[in-house]
Amino acid sequence: MTPVVFLEALALGVPVGLALGLVGGGGSILAVPILIGVLGLAPKAATSASLVIVAVNAASALRGYLRDKLVQYQMALTLTTTGLVGSFAGTALNHLIDPRVLTFTFVGLMILIAIRMLRSSSLPKTELPKHSEVVTPLKLVLAGSLIGLTTGFFGVGGGFIIVPALLMLGLPMRRAVPTSLLVIALNSLVALGLRLIAGSEVPLGYALPMILGGVAGSSLAVLIAPRLGNLGLVRAFAVLILVLAAYLGLISLRV
Repeated sequence: MTPVVFLEALALGVPVGLALGLVGGGGSILAVPILIGVLGLAPKAATSASLVIVAVNAASALRGYLRDKLVQYQMALTLTTTGLVGSFAGTALNHLIDPRVLTFTFVGLMILIAIRMLRSSSLPKTELPKHSEVVTPLKLVLAGSLIGLTTGFFGVGGGFIIVPALLMLGLPMRRAVPTSLLVIALNSLVALGLRLIAGSEVPLGYALPMILGGVAGSSLAVLIAPRLGNLGLVRAFAVLILVLAAYLGLISLRV
């Protein structure tokens, strides 16, 4: 890797950590298109590298929330444990799917998530779920299985699914973000371990500079998060996802 590419990867890692720290997800949605479309990695190598990047950056972002005791540890561990089966299945499917099909599927998922975020961000705050809802074991199992499947198949931490899932389970946003970060870190490590066992290679030369940039971004997020409005942030992030999806789709068509 040349010094120019190293600095480029370092700079591009900042928004990954920033997204994780601010909204409790989105790290892989940013990392995968960057690794493929900008740094030129193959889709499967990019999704493996993203697991390393997101795991470390999520853990880094989580540090700023620990002192406020907002993390729901039991819920996070339950979601992670029940997601193991889904992660196994997703990882197995990843090795069977053509790289271009994997990329276009990921693009479609990005678009669906962005549209959902835009719709949910238009709701008044009074319509957000409250913590009074009873969380049943079945709900946790279903949510964890879906999160694990997504993590294993796409090589993502799953935050863009975890946060909405936690909100639907009745967790307030200020608790959903740090709880999501813990689930992301654990899920990413599990999925990475499965890929290593299956013989997948992780391009650490590209991952390490993005991790360093991501740690800086997540540290910045902890400082500015209290000053940002949630709805405006969600809308801006959703638009960014749509732009990246369009860019990744165009790059894939040219290959």
